[in-house]
Amino acid sequence: MSIVWLDSGIIGLITNPYKEGESKACENWLLNLARKGIYVVSSSLCDYEVRRNLILESERTGDRLGLNNLDEITMFVSFLPVTDESFKMAATLWAESRLSGRPTANDSSLDADVIICAQWRILAAQRPGQMSIIATTNVKHLGRFATAGRWQDINI
Repeated sequence: MSIVWLDSGIIGLITNPYKEGESKACENWLLNLARKGIYVVSSSLCDYEVRRNLILESERTGDRLGLNNLDEITMFVSFLPVTDESFKMAATLWAESRLSGRPTANDSSLDADVIICAQWRILAAQRPGQMSIIATTNVKHLGRFATAGRWQDINI
């Protein structure tokens, strides 16, 4: 079984309350993965990043459609918790990126990218032999620490 990991940018596209263009195409791509039986996962951190913006939008406009969409995608996406093991690996990745002179965020940032990559690495190690990739809108940062690709280029 293949594993596709969705980052926050992809979750944001899929939960867009007014799906047109890229958002609609991304939703259709996710539904196609689900029909094929692909194991689709994300991080509870990605849920947090998208949810906080959708809550803010909902409070400003009274429109809960985006929040409802986020709640509904749990039918197709498993959101994995961030564990102590994930944080320890992420701290190592964070330090490695700075030592190489190529940080993925400023030093005071939580740097969600390294946390997501750490979670991806742990899941990939738990499921050896299964193709695993992070679908993202930010291949440059995530591709340093994980196998990552633009969602449009992932055809499983």
